[in-house]
Amino acid sequence: MAELHYGCIAINAWSGLGFLLAQATWGAFPGHRLDDVQSGIGVVHNSFMFDRPERTVITAPFQPFPRNLLSGDTSMLPRPPWFVTHKHADRVGRLLTQMAYRPSVAKLPAIMVAALTG
Repeated sequence: MAELHYGCIAINAWSGLGFLLAQATWGAFPGHRLDDVQSGIGVVHNSFMFDRPERTVITAPFQPFPRNLLSGDTSMLPRPPWFVTHKHADRVGRLLTQMAYRPSVAKLPAIMVAALTG
């Protein structure tokens, strides 16, 4: 991983999780110029205020549910809605959009059911 010049690296996980974590830096590996951008220029987030962040590395267990229970590991359960194999990703997206448009605690149960049953 030390040889990879990317701002966010994910192992057995979606690299977008790095953007969702405020502590993690999200963006480019340092040192790129406008004439040689490669992975981008600059970073966002970095709530720990590191002086010169280089990259964020996110790891997740390789064993998915339920096999992970036998080994004592944890995994991402339920299946994340951004997975192509999530059965209700379209419904989750629609419900989240409605929640963002008109927030209401009453909408949370439908979002949870759609997300957990995917």
